[in-house]
Amino acid sequence: MPPDPKGPTRFRIDWVLHGELALGPAPRRPEHLSQLEAQGIGAVLSLCSSEEWPLLAGLEQRFLWHRHPLPDHRSGRDPSLEELEAALALAIQMRQQRGPLFVHCIAAMERSPLLCLAWLKRRRRLSRLQALDYLMQVHPGTMPLPGQLSLLDQLSQ
Repeated sequence: MPPDPKGPTRFRIDWVLHGELALGPAPRRPEHLSQLEAQGIGAVLSLCSSEEWPLLAGLEQRFLWHRHPLPDHRSGRDPSLEELEAALALAIQMRQQRGPLFVHCIAAMERSPLLCLAWLKRRRRLSRLQALDYLMQVHPGTMPLPGQLSLLDQLSQ
């Protein structure tokens, strides 16, 4: 049987801060949206470009949804501080508007963990090391690159 073009059926939602912020891979199936609803998610922020992740049917009707692409290792550059700050501001605004926020990139290894680290640093006043240690415990797939992590040191409180 050929591989499913929509990717694996496994879809994991990891809470960073229960009832506030969660992350995971890109939702690819209608049942993934149902899982998000069952977890109480009200807003979804995609850090993927439209080329790498087309909008899943029904997402806009069921959630407050925005796309704010950030570069990953394939782009050959790290996000700028301005790009990270803008994504974080959008994430905070979405959370305030619709409740618990789900942040995703393709595999939830670089970009969505980076945004969650920025959230923990800004909103919970954790150091970069404290935030990384915590996030690796609640989301074992966390693997931001060194250049991405260095942005956290430049992030304003």
